[in-house]
Amino acid sequence: MLFKTKLTAILVFLLGSASRGLGFVPSKFCQRSPSISNVQKYRMAKDDSDTTEDWIDLSGNGAVKKMILKEGSGDVLAEGTPVEIDYVGTLADNNWSASDVVDCWLSSQQGLDELAESFLENDLDGSKIMDETVFTEDFVTNELCVSNRIKCKKLIMAAKRLGKVQEDFPSGMEFDSNKERGEPYKFVLGKGKAIKGMDLGVASMKVGETSKIICRTDYAYGSEGYRKSNGDVVVPPFATLCFEVTLL
Repeated sequence: MLFKTKLTAILVFLLGSASRGLGFVPSKFCQRSPSISNVQKYRMAKDDSDTTEDWIDLSGNGAVKKMILKEGSGDVLAEGTPVEIDYVGTLADNNWSASDVVDCWLSSQQGLDELAESFLENDLDGSKIMDETVFTEDFVTNELCVSNRIKCKKLIMAAKRLGKVQEDFPSGMEFDSNKERGEPYKFVLGKGKAIKGMDLGVASMKVGETSKIICRTDYAYGSEGYRKSNGDVVVPPFATLCFEVTLL
């Protein structure tokens, strides 16, 4: 009888300790294991909610979109066809969803792509990671479960650099236009002579068509951006681009 009483007391103590958090880590904190299926489900849900009637998704994931401003005629051109276009390129808003952040930015941060599911679960879109009052060391440590201080600081600094780029290179800034050179831009479709987003966009157009094409950074100049030979920045890292294109 005495043994049972002592055993009961021990069980009560252990249960009480667990409820007070002694030696117990709630599953919300740092007990996640990456799940590709969960990431895919999140992206599917976001894709369904982001569709609009005006924009045509050319890439299948929302990374390259087209809005027709003036209809063309005839058929779209086949891969390998030489084309001529007039275009104006401007920087666009990085209206990144959490899925975009994972695909465009987190994937380029060495050793940190393992945080993809945590980013999606916390709906860390572009505005949040660039908000220094939201994306703090405390948040990264406790919500994203980054216990390594070096990794934590690396992630915070990368987010700050991204925010600085957005300030220095605002949306709407023109970075290129063939009109300055006085002749159409010529290239061959599907041969890597233009950035991936432009290639996709023009391949969907008809002669005489004018369209606005939005290219996410991974379909444009990516994490490196584009510089002139003298080092001047033309397109900053992680820039989303907007082109107004006419297929001649």
